[in-house]
Amino acid sequence: MPLLEDLYAQQRAKQIEILPFFYSAPFQNSTVAAGATVTVTTGIQSDSHFVCRYFTITAYASNPFLVTPVTPPLLISFFDTGSGRQLLDNPQPIQNLCGGAAAGTGNGSLPFILPEPWLIRAGAVIQTTLQNLGLLTFPTVIVSLSGFKVFKFGGAGAPGEI
Repeated sequence: MPLLEDLYAQQRAKQIEILPFFYSAPFQNSTVAAGATVTVTTGIQSDSHFVCRYFTITAYASNPFLVTPVTPPLLISFFDTGSGRQLLDNPQPIQNLCGGAAAGTGNGSLPFILPEPWLIRAGAVIQTTLQNLGLLTFPTVIVSLSGFKVFKFGGAGAPGEI
């Protein structure tokens, strides 16, 4: 049974609780310089598993308060230390994984929907790597992982069984 069908069945049976949640990989103290490859880590809280359904990205130009008006030439990859698995076989252009290009931008305008949700176990650490193929430096880039937390029903602070 696909993951979402199984989770929704467990929710209806009052075995688990589902709470919408966002994690982010903020490249704020790790400037994504021209030609550089930078990795940041995002710890998944140990109170629940996380099911990631969407990715979005926002990149800021040299002024940290100005969202870049063009899609930056960045490659992205994800590694789940909890399972020891890469999400991709090779780094992908952000346009492929972090939202569509509406009006010429790829900055979170349309979230990318995973073909199947990505289950990340409680306590795992996600390593997000960006490689800048362009000539511009981005002082701040934020990658958002949108989805929901899975708790044991009535057991606040306990991951649900999946």
